Amino acid sequence: MNWAVIVLLIAALMIYCTTFYRFMKETEGMKDERGRHINQAASEVTLIIVQTLLLASLVAVELFESINPSLLLALIFTVAVLGHSILRYHYAKVM
Repeated sequence: MNWAVIVLLIAALMIYCTTFYRFMKETEGMKDERGRHINQAASEVTLIIVQTLLLASLVAVELFESINPSLLLALIFTVAVLGHSILRYHYAKVM
């Protein structure tokens, strides 16, 4: 495995852990309606982003045969997990 990928995954994990901890601290573990509403709003935006990325990667795989589909799926998964976490943290600050 490439060291750059390992470093990127470790950085992504640190970002995820930090934003998830702050989100849970801001919403007190999503015990109230506000926390559930924030999670719902972040999920809706994340779903739209993931659907767009999946469509773009399908087109890219068809157009460029050199692209590895498994790497694209890994990238989309990382974007989904980190994006959802960051959006929850952002909405917890804004809402």
